[in-house]
Amino acid sequence: MATTTPDAQTRRALQDKLRQFYEGTLTDGQRAYFNVREGNLIPTRMGKYWLAEHRQVFGELLQLSPGDSFLDVGCGEGYYTMPLSQQARFSVGADVASSVLQLMQSLREYDAKKLAPCLMDVEKLPFASASFDKALCSHLLEHVLDDRAVVGEIRRVVKPNGIAVFAIPLKYTTPYRMVRGAESVARALFRPGKSPAPVAPPGELDVRLVGRQAHIRHYSVAVFNRMLDEMGFTVTRVVGMWFHDPRHWLVHQTQPRAFWYNLGTKIAKRDPNFGAGLVAQTVRR
Repeated sequence: MATTTPDAQTRRALQDKLRQFYEGTLTDGQRAYFNVREGNLIPTRMGKYWLAEHRQVFGELLQLSPGDSFLDVGCGEGYYTMPLSQQARFSVGADVASSVLQLMQSLREYDAKKLAPCLMDVEKLPFASASFDKALCSHLLEHVLDDRAVVGEIRRVVKPNGIAVFAIPLKYTTPYRMVRGAESVARALFRPGKSPAPVAPPGELDVRLVGRQAHIRHYSVAVFNRMLDEMGFTVTRVVGMWFHDPRHWLVHQTQPRAFWYNLGTKIAKRDPNFGAGLVAQTVRR
């Protein structure tokens, strides 16, 4: 199981592979959720409810005000960054991929007076300590080699008692454990002696996936909240979110339909362990 911390040489090779992957595929991958049309990001049927829900939750949890400086780490094409930046004094959108930042700057909604794009290594933010009042890190930590480095850098650049909001997909949930349990029973009955495929522990990097797919680690609710606490954030609120992975058959059947999406959202908000995503509001200690 390849989940241990890589040495410096291996890490450089993995970082290059990761950067190449996102320069070449990030915009294409996002097309499951939105298309670019006449200078606007237009949600697809898959993204219509999911993106709107995240915009609403991020706005509610960040509590941006006209005097705030705001940082979006891993801003991508700016779907959340651009509307949020209008609520703050000034904002920075940081990303490792130049292609998505260029796309963001080409959009009608982009406002250069309110938002500055910055190409950078998100594990080493080039800002002074305590530079920002608020920060967002949305669906980034599952993509990076060192998630704790990113969280630590966000803590460093956010002012004491400042708000940081983190969003991640979940895998190690109650439904996931039920499915794995059913697979174990079926394997014992029909294929005795066959070992299950290796699975990385929650929160750990799986180097086998780097450069092959977008998510190179997966989280459980408990593991993620514990990491935030250990890294100097107090978790003040968690919000469970509904399905995320557009490649999943059940997601394709339910996410574009308002009834099923709203039902799933109610379940996830009642208990995040039954959802497929998590948004955590934190305060920097």
